[in-house]
Amino acid sequence: MRYLKIIFISVPVLSLIPGCSFFPIQHNTTFYGLIIGINDYAVNPLEYCVADAESMYASLIQHGWKQEELDLLLDGDATKVAILNTLTNFVNQADANDYILVYFSGHGDFIEDDDGDESDGVDETIVPVDYVPSDTSTLITDDELGEIFSQCKTQKGVFIFDSCFSGGVINKSLSEEGYRSRFIKSINSKGAGTSGDLDIITFPVMTASAQDETAGERKSLEHGIFTYYILEGLNNFRADKNNDNYITIRELFDYAEINTRFNTNLAQNPMLRFPLDFIDILITR
Repeated sequence: MRYLKIIFISVPVLSLIPGCSFFPIQHNTTFYGLIIGINDYAVNPLEYCVADAESMYASLIQHGWKQEELDLLLDGDATKVAILNTLTNFVNQADANDYILVYFSGHGDFIEDDDGDESDGVDETIVPVDYVPSDTSTLITDDELGEIFSQCKTQKGVFIFDSCFSGGVINKSLSEEGYRSRFIKSINSKGAGTSGDLDIITFPVMTASAQDETAGERKSLEHGIFTYYILEGLNNFRADKNNDNYITIRELFDYAEINTRFNTNLAQNPMLRFPLDFIDILITR
């Protein structure tokens, strides 16, 4: 399971084609990608997050991304400072024409909300490699991510989280009127809406699980389950539902979601959140 139980938690260049609904990628678009994979945790190390990240990196390059556009942070390089500094640099540099992609595979968890902005009383987190047990300041909270991206100028991009409780990272406003979600509830899970506050209201956010669910990795796949099906969807354009030789965020999520739900014995329901006026975005180029 991709969660780290924390003992102090108090509660458990393509033009827009007529008829297509995705953002056009313009000739002056700059691409920013951050791919993170962490196995080497001091507590509860994982097995396949580095493989997830390396495979995602290779797949994006196969689909038109350039090496110089992608920052790859693995294990010891994936510190809190390195992750936040990279994201801050992206936001500071990117303008309205640019594209930001962030992928994270590693531990996720939640801690007690200390500023009262969470309806469920917790802040969701991702766990950097230099997390110090019992020191919440060494985690990366949804508040911190929200603060960085509140200044983001572009509407082109996507966040992909393969970690436990990752559904809770998504902005709490996305469950309110004016926003919509694409997910299917499992009979064995609450599959609840989200109460996080990653304030990227113009970005789609894909998560491996709902806010109350763990996310699994499987030895037979040598990957996290959700990431495995993302990669499979990209491979040979399996997720290209309309056969136009491009894959959009919605197409990729649909493929990974249904395969994840039907190929795990966990209550794991991937989630996608996006604004009501969301225009689909290409992930392949």
